[in-house]
Amino acid sequence: MASIKEVLNNLPESPGVYIMKDEDGVVIYVGKAKILKNRVRSYFQHRDDRDEKTAMLVSNVKSLEYIVTHTEEEALILENTLIKRHMPKYNILLKDDKTYPYIRITTQEDFPLVEITRKIKKDGAKYFGSFVKMSAVRDSVELLRRLFPIRTCKRPISPDKKQKPCLYYHIGMCSAPCVGNISKEEYNELVKNAIAFLEGKHEDVLKKLQAEMEKLSEELQFERAAVIRDRIRSINEIYKKQAVASTKFDERDVVAIYADSWHYAASVLSIREGNLIGKRSYVLEGMGASPPGEVIGSFLLQYYEANPEIPREVALQYEPEYMDAIAGLLTKKRGSKVTLVVPQRGVKADLIDMAVQNAREELELYNRNVLASHAKSLETLKKLQNMLNLPSLPVVIEAYDISNTGSSEIVASMVVFTEGRADTQKYRRFKMKVITEQNDYGSMQETLLRRFNRYLGNSTDKAFSTLPNLILVDGGAQHVNAAKEVLADLGIDVPIWGMAKDDRHRTHRLVNGITGIYLNQDREILNFIASIQNEAHRFALQYNKALRNKRMVKSALDDIPGVGNTRKKSLLKAFGSVKKIKEARVEDIAKVKGISRKLAETIKAKLNESSTN
Repeated sequence: MASIKEVLNNLPESPGVYIMKDEDGVVIYVGKAKILKNRVRSYFQHRDDRDEKTAMLVSNVKSLEYIVTHTEEEALILENTLIKRHMPKYNILLKDDKTYPYIRITTQEDFPLVEITRKIKKDGAKYFGSFVKMSAVRDSVELLRRLFPIRTCKRPISPDKKQKPCLYYHIGMCSAPCVGNISKEEYNELVKNAIAFLEGKHEDVLKKLQAEMEKLSEELQFERAAVIRDRIRSINEIYKKQAVASTKFDERDVVAIYADSWHYAASVLSIREGNLIGKRSYVLEGMGASPPGEVIGSFLLQYYEANPEIPREVALQYEPEYMDAIAGLLTKKRGSKVTLVVPQRGVKADLIDMAVQNAREELELYNRNVLASHAKSLETLKKLQNMLNLPSLPVVIEAYDISNTGSSEIVASMVVFTEGRADTQKYRRFKMKVITEQNDYGSMQETLLRRFNRYLGNSTDKAFSTLPNLILVDGGAQHVNAAKEVLADLGIDVPIWGMAKDDRHRTHRLVNGITGIYLNQDREILNFIASIQNEAHRFALQYNKALRNKRMVKSALDDIPGVGNTRKKSLLKAFGSVKKIKEARVEDIAKVKGISRKLAETIKAKLNESSTN
């Protein structure tokens, strides 16, 4: 086998795919290139701006192969095929183990039925979805059948063999073609309307139904016309409740990504006929250091291979690598032109922002789930024990963070992880009593003093009644030293480490005032510590915001003698705001339940007095 150096010296100036393997011959990365010679050599050049993921990848490459293709499109297809086959650890992989449900209408049959399925086949049927929740797809099918009574059974239907109608016919959810109550033409009109409704073409459906109702009325078929009338009313009610992105957006997917230190998440919003009809989100593990253009390009190829419905336009947060080639592949698959756009302003850009938020939510949920799964394994805790040279397994970890708004709302959080899992019942929060000015070190000391004095005082509170195996504080060596002073004064011996962040505010090492340990060599420990730090920060910030909101909503009514919470609520309910109360007559204020004439005069006087101060 040729050495890496030999391969690099003989790389052609052609498009193609390159395959990197580790010392065991396992494929760890597959890439594509417009010019193999330039792209592959760039990996092995010593550059200061190389990201951590690339550096780690190159350090593990022991052999290198390549395959020449005729075009960039061929390289894209081959890359995607090889990624699916080898699942390389350093590639962007669509983590979507779930099989999503779809609505299937068997349009290839004379009397189509509607059903729920998790598999898409090239069988001539129409598929709609996918749906994230099974409850959503069941509700959709039920609604569809109430509006357009299509059958769900698989009875063979023959004009020569009439059958007894089932319960669904009697409750209006099937038109009973098996009985012969509806002609093939009428039934298929129902199916066409149902398909148009699922595609979001509500206006087209309403026009057709309106015309059908008027025709039946002219023919004096009033009962059938009344059925169509009720169907129109139902669709109008549903249509009113749906969020409309823009009447101009006839068919579009909106794709955005969000990254943390290690992972990306991608979210796709599907818009059809102006309606936002669905969302799907994915996590791309271990790709946090990859360029956004590379991530979004690879995601598009994998997503649309798994999802047969490709819209006319795809709005993207970032311009992907090989944008023209990707658009060409999607166009071929769709059978008509597909346009990729990267909006900078306007409604499309607003939709990108919405997709980014959904991607962020997906990644945060994923991180919480990862934390929970890591927490189940004692191996992580054992590695942490060895890494920090702890005297015992850190079964119980307490983490602290400070949050303040200048010199006000100075608070601290205490979050607890038991056996690696967030033990939310033991979370506690502290509002500073002694520290009145911004002082993170003093605030940390006050927090720990109050917490461990509770322990020494034999507190019955389960969060304070025992000692943790490890204390983590948000910050560096000075935070650790401040915490150590408190524990030393109290005679408590518990290891304390600080969770330090880098210049980009990402967890990257643990410090104990004497030494520091970088965490980038062990992704599992890094994720674990980062999750703890993020949780401590979230809980502290949540309390800080709650106190800020409480201060901001403090009413001028609070300072008036005789006006408690009940009377305050009654006044605000009656008038809507303090300003309206101030503008009201004394007689009107006195009409409020619980407010006497004398108290109404006091309220009026005090409010007028406060406005002149």
